[in-house]
Order: sequence, then structure tokens, then C-alpha cells
Amino acid sequence: MNSNFVEIISSPPLVFIFFMLAGWILLSGANKIAAKGEDSEGKHLHYSCGEDLEVPNFNLNYHQFFRLALLFGILHIVALVIATIPAGSDILFLPVLYLLSAGIGMYILLEHHERKSSDR
Repeated sequence: MNSNFVEIISSPPLVFIFFMLAGWILLSGANKIAAKGEDSEGKHLHYSCGEDLEVPNFNLNYHQFFRLALLFGILHIVALVIATIPAGSDILFLPVLYLLSAGIGMYILLEHHERKSSDR
């Protein structure tokens, strides 16, 4: 009976609900003791080291956006693969090969972008 109880309370949905409630209680308590501060004109503006900077008008077309998204995707997958390699692994050439191939892919993406930028 004790083992069954431990399995029930350690099930993922109950653990999720527990931590959501704990986070909500912590946030509510912190919100009550936090300093409120006065409402000011710059309170909800972007932080820029006290300077009044205008937001630049930056238009990103779909090609640039997807190239940037692909670069971030490659970087995140490389980080995930490298981080999940077992500590005492004998096959260290595979991560190095993976890093090199990802680096070549990112170089090609960046080189293509620079070539298109200079043509304009």
C-alpha cells in the first residue's frame, strides 16, 4: 500500500499540479511584499541604459527570417546532441564530425546571406 501511494503522488500530472500551485503561492506572496513604485512615463518602455532611444524600423522578410530560424535550429540541435553524449564515451570522433558538419552548414547559410546582401 505504501508503494502504491508513492507511485500515485509521484505521477507526472500530480507533480505538475503541485509545482504549479507552489509557484502560484510563491508568486502571490512575493507580489504582496514587493515594492510597488510610482507609475511613470518610462516605466513600461524598453530598457536602454537610461537613454531615450527610438525603436528602429527593422523589416525582416521571410527568407531572412527562415535563414535565421534555421541557424538557431542547427545551433540548438548541436547543443542537444553534444550535451547528451555519455561522459565515458569511446566514440569521440562522432561529436567532432557532427560539430564540423554543423559548422559547414552554418558557414554556407551565412556565406549565402552575405553574398545576397552585397549584390543589392
